[in-house]
Amino acid sequence: MDNALTFFARTETGLVRPSNQDLYGVVFDQPVLPASFILADGMGGHANGQLAAELAVSTLTEYLSQQLPERNVPETIVELLEDAIQKANVRIYMESLEDESNFGMGTTLTMVVLYEESIYLAHVGDSRCYLLRDNELEQLTRDQNLAGELVMSGAITREESRHHPNRNVLTQALGSSTYLAPEVLHVDRRHGDRLLLCSDGLHGPVPDQEIRTVMRKSKTPEAATNQLVDLALAAGGPDNVTAIVIYNTGVKS
Repeated sequence: MDNALTFFARTETGLVRPSNQDLYGVVFDQPVLPASFILADGMGGHANGQLAAELAVSTLTEYLSQQLPERNVPETIVELLEDAIQKANVRIYMESLEDESNFGMGTTLTMVVLYEESIYLAHVGDSRCYLLRDNELEQLTRDQNLAGELVMSGAITREESRHHPNRNVLTQALGSSTYLAPEVLHVDRRHGDRLLLCSDGLHGPVPDQEIRTVMRKSKTPEAATNQLVDLALAAGGPDNVTAIVIYNTGVKS
């Protein structure tokens, strides 16, 4: 398999929120891998949420561009991603102490790092990463909110969690005064894989079945991204909505 991949990203304020606290970043010296894709959904008020997301994305883009090795060494990369999240968490928390108006600000963080044969995922909060493989859609991340905990325990279904009153209560976010326990995964990267990173402004109003249909049928990442964001807006656009779609276009080895 060669390194080829294509991607497209889009973020919108939505139809209800006064500002956009979502932010994304990309570290990719095309066509050379590794490639990194980062999504943050800030919280804590208009300016505070934006600042938290900006600090997360800027910290991680700088760190990954400098520290990611050329060679795909799983143990090293997993440790590096865990360290990167802790650094971003501390930076946001320390910034919140500088100005009392920033107290309590935070952000979700979902990022993917791609090597020729590997997908690395690091995650905190309730943004999501989906993988479409062999026409089947899998949510790789676990929702770190109270509704997600209920799904994990079997108390409610995934569909019920979409409308649960505690779906927006996070159990983890960057900006915490305590050490985080990020979800870090390493899975094989295969020919034809399609990845979606999205904020809850997309996966909240748009059911997984619709996401699967769009990801399966869209010819390009741009078409998939635009259709998914448009679906969220058509469903009322209750929150900021951001999507990054990545297609593995490498040929089979």
